Amino acid sequence: MNALPRLLDIAFPRRCCGCGGGIHHETDNGLCWDCRSATHAITPPWCEQCGMAVAGRVDHAFRCSRCGETNPVYTRARSLFRYEGGIRDAVHALKYHRDFSVIPDLARLLAAGIHTHLPDPAGLHVVPVPLHPRKLRKRGFNQSHELAKVLRSHLPALTLWPHLARVKDTETQTHLSASARRRNVQGAFKVHHPPAPETVLILDDVMTTGSTVDACARALHRAGSRDITVLTLARG
Repeated sequence: MNALPRLLDIAFPRRCCGCGGGIHHETDNGLCWDCRSATHAITPPWCEQCGMAVAGRVDHAFRCSRCGETNPVYTRARSLFRYEGGIRDAVHALKYHRDFSVIPDLARLLAAGIHTHLPDPAGLHVVPVPLHPRKLRKRGFNQSHELAKVLRSHLPALTLWPHLARVKDTETQTHLSASARRRNVQGAFKVHHPPAPETVLILDDVMTTGSTVDACARALHRAGSRDITVLTLARG
């Protein structure tokens, strides 16, 4: 059973999307062990709502000033890693170079994150952040949806709920300020088949200011969701 993967590795050697080094067949992914182990996990203390890391020591529940100003609708947001190194390379390889070999690794990391932050995933509905149809046609796939599908193979108790749609073709958020990002995605999402599940997990690859996931959360909240968790691979 292991002969074919070994032969394929000999004929078509795989390379790590991060360092370019070789990948052994046992790992079955596009990111080598060295690059995976060099990632920097986000650890407490953090804002209890948006999960933004806080420097120094905090001995009590803390809500950051940004959450105080913007009042996100989601209950909590957590990101697993800083957006740098191997994680950044893997996300870029998937989104911009259609390198699907990184999905198994990233899905395993997300599964571990759910076990950490949501110990009982039974009955949890996973909502991938959707792309606008025009962007979906251009890219050919939604990386959040692809990750969610493989994530379910690790956590069968999860339910994939793909009924949140992006109805506004927004400009890219990359070079916008935090306030401009909020305006850009206002009203950008809509639930097509309400009511939405009461308990949902919004899944995305990277969280920066949180404006996109909060816009998703607001659409879900209007449709009936009340306990809304956000989980992303990285925080930019």
